[in-house]
Amino acid sequence: MTEYAIETRDLNKKFGVGPSAFHAVKGIDIKVESGIHGFLGPNGAGKSTTIKMLVGAISITSGKAYVRGHRAGSVKAKSHIGYLPEHPKFYHYSFYNYLVYLGRLGGLSRKRSRNNAMELIEWLELEEAMERDVNAFSAGMKQKAGLAQALIHEPDILILDEPTANLDPIGRANIIDQIRSLADEKQLTVLVSSHILWEIEKLADEVTIINAGRILLSDRLENLKNLYAGDHFILDTDHNDDMFEEFKKKEYVPKMWFDERDNLHVISEDANRLKDDIPLMVRSMDTRLHTFAKEDVTLEDIFLRAVAESKMAGREGGGGSPPGGNADVNIGGGMNG
Repeated sequence: MTEYAIETRDLNKKFGVGPSAFHAVKGIDIKVESGIHGFLGPNGAGKSTTIKMLVGAISITSGKAYVRGHRAGSVKAKSHIGYLPEHPKFYHYSFYNYLVYLGRLGGLSRKRSRNNAMELIEWLELEEAMERDVNAFSAGMKQKAGLAQALIHEPDILILDEPTANLDPIGRANIIDQIRSLADEKQLTVLVSSHILWEIEKLADEVTIINAGRILLSDRLENLKNLYAGDHFILDTDHNDDMFEEFKKKEYVPKMWFDERDNLHVISEDANRLKDDIPLMVRSMDTRLHTFAKEDVTLEDIFLRAVAESKMAGREGGGGSPPGGNADVNIGGGMNG
């Protein structure tokens, strides 16, 4: 039995056969232990395809995937998972009866299914709609109903594909807060895919970014922010133009630019030399230093840079591995490769 909630080994998915086959997922190795994990990538990156293999909705072309040590798609693996697809579909039942029915299918007693259904309906503030056909719900209400069906049978792993789609900003914020609270209270492992990066930044402890079917980055979000901020500094003095000219002479500074406030941004290949040189430059110019600090980076900054670097690596290396490689990625355990 594996120790991981979710594990994949050289996971591949091809659609079609022969030379014209589309290789959607290319040798992904992931180990998810616990907590909330963001699963990110541009459209067509392979996120939903990977998720569908994990829940057993589509077959695996090659490689292996496990859920709590059970083969992905098996009855035992599915018993651990609550799954919210990007576009949930429903039977023509009342919302309450639909949840009770799914709870029974998930192995719960009738009493427990009813209790869980009412708790979820109240949690999602859908009491007034509980007797309505769920197919008549608005798009936002259907998204909430999809989250309820993922939770009704008391899974210990949630896999959520765009969980806040079709919700207004208030609804998005509420669902994010509820998922975070639920994961903490019930010690759930949550794998969540979303295009709304600020949501993942608020929600997730760790993130995996994929593009063109390959993993680009996977680590704790805090570690990735430190990594991507490590060479990016912001500087403000009384004479930023003069500082810019001086930095042109430094071989360890490959890139600089001014922002809309005329602060100077510096990318340094040697942070220690930069830190040593700044006070010397300030004194020699007889200027005043107002700001010198690492630039704060967001998940969006990391995402855009990682995807851009992977595209550049593909053009320069004939489609080789992006920075960080693609070998045995342990979410939360650092980047390997």
